[in-house]
Amino acid sequence: MDDLIRNASLARRLAIGDRRAVGDAPSVADEVSADRGKLAELVGCLFDHNASVRMRAADALERVSRGNPGWLDSYVEHLLTDAVAIEQAEVRWHIAQIVPRLTMTEEQRHRAAVLLADWFENSPSRIVQTSALQAVVDLAESDAGLRATSAEMLGRAMRSGVPSLVARARRILKPFEVDEATLTAALVREQTGLTLTILPDRLAVAQLPPGGGLPDWLDWTDPLVGATRSGEELSILCREERVPDGVKAERGWRAFRVEGVLDFSLFGVLARIAVPLAQAHLPIFAISTYNTDYVLVRADDLDKAADVLALTCTVKR
Repeated sequence: MDDLIRNASLARRLAIGDRRAVGDAPSVADEVSADRGKLAELVGCLFDHNASVRMRAADALERVSRGNPGWLDSYVEHLLTDAVAIEQAEVRWHIAQIVPRLTMTEEQRHRAAVLLADWFENSPSRIVQTSALQAVVDLAESDAGLRATSAEMLGRAMRSGVPSLVARARRILKPFEVDEATLTAALVREQTGLTLTILPDRLAVAQLPPGGGLPDWLDWTDPLVGATRSGEELSILCREERVPDGVKAERGWRAFRVEGVLDFSLFGVLARIAVPLAQAHLPIFAISTYNTDYVLVRADDLDKAADVLALTCTVKR
């Protein structure tokens, strides 16, 4: 009997059982993984007239893609045009899991992200929504142009009140070690009322020994200068060109200044700036003065950071 089942067409095997069961999908995936020549037949099963076959074919393809992601590269356009048109939820959530494993051009990645964002926004299936969210975040790992989109989707998931979406967003954000109070403060997407101005100078953070006093190359007339001493070091923030070549320094920073005078009783101001940038995978360096806060980003990240912050703040470029 087992031999008869194995010799049956993939579609016939995937048709066995109702839609509440995975059926023969795991063994079909194993068989296709062992014989790549059967991959085209399995892809064809995605378009079968039987909903159970489509569901299990998508399940089996997702299993195959875990160990053999490159096998589906020749089907990228087929998946991004024909397969995504299948409205069946069980197919869509497996397609969402497959997409980040594909080798795609930048245009294809961005097209996929638009489709996934639509599923996240409009699908009646919570599994499709969470799978689409995870897929866009995964795509953004290798495509900086999608990081603002993934950050916005994470914020919307956190605000959704849908337990499965909130749980997935928290799981994604956990590696950032952001506490819940900070997330709550930072992910409110109403306008914060903050106005940020981008300062014109490239800045550097230099490290000097703690006992040598302030260096003579420091110019206190520059727009932004800072010095902090501890028992271990003297840290200097200043215009990049002020730092001599032989001095240890991190160069190439640009600064956002929070406009106005901030009341000392305010809380969460830095969080509303820092957390969206962390979600977009943009490193920062923050300092505070008596009146206000400054957030520094890498000069190469300035435009992306401004786009992310413009979602909740007024940014003067």
